[in-house]
Amino acid sequence: MSHKPEDPPAPEERGFASPPCYAAEFPGYFGEAPDPRLVEGLNQLLEAERAGARVLAVLRDGLDSRAPVRALLERLQKDEGANAVALYKTIKRLGGIASHETGAFVGKTLAIDGLAARLRFVNKGQEWVVRKIDELLPLVDDAAARSMLDDMRRSHVDNILACTAGLEAGLPE
Repeated sequence: MSHKPEDPPAPEERGFASPPCYAAEFPGYFGEAPDPRLVEGLNQLLEAERAGARVLAVLRDGLDSRAPVRALLERLQKDEGANAVALYKTIKRLGGIASHETGAFVGKTLAIDGLAARLRFVNKGQEWVVRKIDELLPLVDDAAARSMLDDMRRSHVDNILACTAGLEAGLPE
């Protein structure tokens, strides 16, 4: 088969046995298992983030669309959802099995009476996530996973401050 000099050679003429290998970007690709303590901790965070996203959606949707706190709950809910997705993808990329469970935080939060009391409990959950990330970081060798956890930690600290400010501004009990 001949081709013009300006045409690239056909794939079978290139001599490559396989496409470029990106296996180094996927820890666990060659069969090495991730640290089970790390996968367990990431799954605990994943379940907590799912629960946080769900409870914040319930709290947000229970408010009038013009309520000032609704925008805060919307932001917190989006952060929790995005964190759950990032955790799921990270666990899978590291070669772990991602949980499909949702933490008990939803039921515990909704059992509390009053928006302000619920948000104080949400803040305690956010603080738990920060502590859990701090426990897990020493187990993380993967740069992308470490970066994701650092970003997640920062977002939780920011959300704790925003939620505290909202509570101090006076939310209905």
